[in-house]
Order: sequence, then structure tokens, then C-alpha cells
Amino acid sequence: MIRILLLTTFAILWTGMAQADENTAINHAWIREAPPGAPTLAGYLCLDNKGEAEVTLTGVSSPAFKRIMMHRTKTVDGMSRMLHQNKVIVPAGKQVCFEPGGLHLMISAPEHRLVAGDQVELILQFSKGPGKHIQVPIKAL
Repeated sequence: MIRILLLTTFAILWTGMAQADENTAINHAWIREAPPGAPTLAGYLCLDNKGEAEVTLTGVSSPAFKRIMMHRTKTVDGMSRMLHQNKVIVPAGKQVCFEPGGLHLMISAPEHRLVAGDQVELILQFSKGPGKHIQVPIKAL
């Protein structure tokens, strides 16, 4: 029983924060629940670089989705468009957040319908080092 409690506690803590390296934290990760039949979802997170050198996120993947792209929403003259980002640089000592209306993950073709309360694995790939695996909750609109 204690083992189950410890594993559950670890899983909950891991969802909130995973280390990209000793100086970079991945916080507040979540994916917005999509309506039934929707082919895409949006994901959000914050990258907090406490180091003295910039960190570059080069991609995100998941066994639960066919494709994940990094996009930035830009509004010009009242028209919004999504611009694909090949990389996202987090300057030394700074935080970059993927959030609604700005930088976000465009997540395509889920393997199955995901609802609030589900969790999926995301793998964040940085320009240096191995991919970082995090568990991300699905949240209702």
C-alpha cells in the first residue's frame, strides 16, 4: 500500500515538473480537451531556463499522436494565423511559455479520443541532450 502511495505521489509531482537538464524545468504542461471527432488539439507548457546559456527546444513528439508541431499565433489587422516554429529558444535566466493565443503545440491525429483526466506522454527534444519525457494531463475547455 505504501509503495502504491509513493508511486502515485511521484507521478503527480512528475506531471507538474520535469527537468530538461539541471537548469531547465518544464512546468504547467497540459493539453486542451478537444470536441469529439476533432482532428487536432492544443498543448501548453512553460520552459524555465535557470542556466547561464540559452536552451533550444527543437521538437515535441508523443506515441499518442501522429504529429506535434510548434506554432505561434500572430494577429495582423484582426486576422490570426499560425506560424510554424522549427525551434524555440529559451534565453539564459528566462522563461518561455506556450499558452493560448500565442506560442502553442498543435497536436494532430490522436490515437483515440482523449478526455479531461486522461494523461499522455510527451517527449521534448532539445538541441543538446536526450529527449525529455513528461506526463501531461488532458484538461476540459
